[in-house]
Amino acid sequence: MIFVAGAMTFDPADIPQFRRDVAAMRPKVLAEQGCRHYSLLVEDEAVGLVNVIEQWDDDAALAVHFTQPWISEFAVKYLTRMKASTVQVYDIAGTRPLPGV
Repeated sequence: MIFVAGAMTFDPADIPQFRRDVAAMRPKVLAEQGCRHYSLLVEDEAVGLVNVIEQWDDDAALAVHFTQPWISEFAVKYLTRMKASTVQVYDIAGTRPLPGV
């Protein structure tokens, strides 16, 4: 299992359209084989901060994800507008319950 996680920063003026585009794209991504979770959450609209958390079965599923037309369209629109990004892929060896839960 892998996670894609981090933060991205955009011009705050881009955030309203970004939210609409994510809302339209998210159901398609969630239907992709190997996608367990997908969230691009606007954390702070005033500074254009977006938190990213994605969970995928494996690198192969993530690779297919990047070939989907809705992701290509989204990337063309937003990658050049991105001011900063800390998003990375994390390999997960296992899971365990939260303490006390």
